[in-house]
Amino acid sequence: MAETKQALLMGIVLCIAIAMAQGIPFTEKDLATEATTWKLYEKWRGVHTVTADLAEKKTKYEVFKKNAKYVLDFNSNKGKPYKLGLNRFADMTLEEFKKKYTGAVKPAVDAVKKAKIVKSKVAAGNVPSSYDWRDYGAVTHVKDQGPCGSCWDFAGTAAVESINAIVTGNLLTLSEQQVLDCSGAGNCEEGGTTPGVFEYAMDTGITLACNYPPYEAMDDQCRLDTSTMNPLVNIDGYAAVAGNNEKALKQQVYLQPVTVYIEASHDFMLYTEGVFTGDDCGTLLDHAVVVVGYGVTQEGVRYWIVKNSWSDNWGENGYIRMIRDVDVKEGICGIAMYPFYPIKNSPCAAIDIAATKRVAAKDEL
Repeated sequence: MAETKQALLMGIVLCIAIAMAQGIPFTEKDLATEATTWKLYEKWRGVHTVTADLAEKKTKYEVFKKNAKYVLDFNSNKGKPYKLGLNRFADMTLEEFKKKYTGAVKPAVDAVKKAKIVKSKVAAGNVPSSYDWRDYGAVTHVKDQGPCGSCWDFAGTAAVESINAIVTGNLLTLSEQQVLDCSGAGNCEEGGTTPGVFEYAMDTGITLACNYPPYEAMDDQCRLDTSTMNPLVNIDGYAAVAGNNEKALKQQVYLQPVTVYIEASHDFMLYTEGVFTGDDCGTLLDHAVVVVGYGVTQEGVRYWIVKNSWSDNWGENGYIRMIRDVDVKEGICGIAMYPFYPIKNSPCAAIDIAATKRVAAKDEL
């Protein structure tokens, strides 16, 4: 009996997880009247944590209704290679969504100049047609930035996690909250840049997530204590891939995950599955993500494998496949405009500050 209850509970949890990721299933009948649409909205609210304020609830309902109609119309078009759904953002306008869940700021000219473009160590002809760093233990689980403009933090930290794993063979989960609190690279309200994260990782290092207070989705005072919060993962520098060049981006992604800037559009917000072609996005860059690989569908459609920071309940378990090798030089949603990646040459996994201090103290004696 106990095993049956446990199995039932796990089934319910799985169903909720699927509903959160792919959106609440619905048909044209659910939008036929105000009563049926409201019922659908209440069903959606039962899955997602949302406001309890009655006045705001009514306003949110109107947004939800508009988004639901858009999703239904979009998915009825059989020619689209991707699908949309009533996910956790379905009661948000695009403007509200961007304010809370993006946050990338175009890198300053100085940062772009400092990130020298380094010619790839691998020839284009030696790069396989498909590659996924998740298959090689170099990508941590998908995280959730929450309602904070800290995508730059999550993308930059993810890239540091990956290059550290590639060089050392040890995949460590690092603290985005430390970077948010201490780096000076950005904040929740005004956003930030991935080069800023790399600068901080060079100068100070990033500690393990378990060593620092948990992520709060808000700015806080820096609480880094180098005497206890060890180890600190450092990098040796950072570089840029040649801008507006998907071929060069592919060559670098074969060597390591690369941070990129994109424009998060309405379709991107409601994406659930498939190869995203970004019909409604351009190059107004406002979101930072990480390209962790690339592939080709059975139909021959080439795509980027992109890790996002909106939890694994968005898109394809937290990822989105975005079409690559498109006609515009900037790439889909501007993905090829500002690619940056961290450099790590030392096989040392991290710097143990406390141990260094102990050795220095002995030397003084």
